[in-house]
Amino acid sequence: MSYPNLSLKTTHIGSLPFTEKAKALEIAFSFDIPAWPQLPKFKEEGMLWQFVTDFPGFSLEKEIIFTNTPDFDERALKIYEIYLEIRENQNFEPLIHNFDFSFSKAFLPFIKEAEKKKPIVVKGQITGPFTLGIALKTDTQEILIFRDDLRDLLLKFLTLKALLQVYYLKKITPHVILFFDEPGLSGFGSSAYITLSKDFTVELLKEPIEVLNSYHVLTGVHVCANTSWDLLFEAGVNLVNLDSFSYFEKFMIFAEKIKDFLSRENTYLAFGAVPTDKETLLKTSEKEVIEKFERQLLELSKITSLDVTFLLQRILFTPACGMGSLNEELVSKVLFLINKLKSYFTGE
Repeated sequence: MSYPNLSLKTTHIGSLPFTEKAKALEIAFSFDIPAWPQLPKFKEEGMLWQFVTDFPGFSLEKEIIFTNTPDFDERALKIYEIYLEIRENQNFEPLIHNFDFSFSKAFLPFIKEAEKKKPIVVKGQITGPFTLGIALKTDTQEILIFRDDLRDLLLKFLTLKALLQVYYLKKITPHVILFFDEPGLSGFGSSAYITLSKDFTVELLKEPIEVLNSYHVLTGVHVCANTSWDLLFEAGVNLVNLDSFSYFEKFMIFAEKIKDFLSRENTYLAFGAVPTDKETLLKTSEKEVIEKFERQLLELSKITSLDVTFLLQRILFTPACGMGSLNEELVSKVLFLINKLKSYFTGE
């Protein structure tokens, strides 16, 4: 399936600082590519818990997984049955009947509003398997990513959660983007995770990406700090989203990998060109955002030997991270800055 060109389009990461769905939807549809709003003011919509509240044995109150609950094995088996039914027969009915939208207060209202507005492209998002794998623990303090059976169960579970979003988002438009939010990848290679190899991590990311790609979904990975960016390129992702305001220089260490990545069809760099750190955002001007991105664009062109015009065809603009920790005034400033940046380069 061919996708419309996403050149210099704007989108957001997901989280917004509201409790009112109407205000959150208003902001979401202010971007070229609207994404359903996550509302982390509610604990159950926090990034680490939002997608696993119905994972077998999970207790939101304790923030751990009890593997000895009476129905744990039965629920785990059901996940594998649904996964196989979708992969082998492309039958989504068991998914729809067994999973709901308890992970979000705004998802279904977003779908309803989008059916009216009819955006050409829409975006969903889910916490990535690496981040959840290192964050979730069992009642015996085992970290899921180090336990083969639970890690695989989590991977299948998250893939189903992503596919549930895709099923409904594709009722709006065939052009769907799904981001995996992976802030945990900033810890890749640290002493705590030194046993998790590059190949292991690439394969962890690759499985859900390949499944989503098979349903003609463009996949993205968002990392809000620095990481070993070649992991994402090798995992087969379509969009790499970085906090370019703060980490562009470290990203450029992978210039040759970036060039190879952009040689593939339907690949984009999503520049987090507007800061979302409160103190930084307060003192950041329109002029600074534009001039910083312009310098980065020229440097990227010089180091990769890729023409500026070509690069602009392969760049999107996002906030540096989610906006869930900001106030309404600062959310408005992010929108103002990102739209000014886009207008400067598009003339719109």
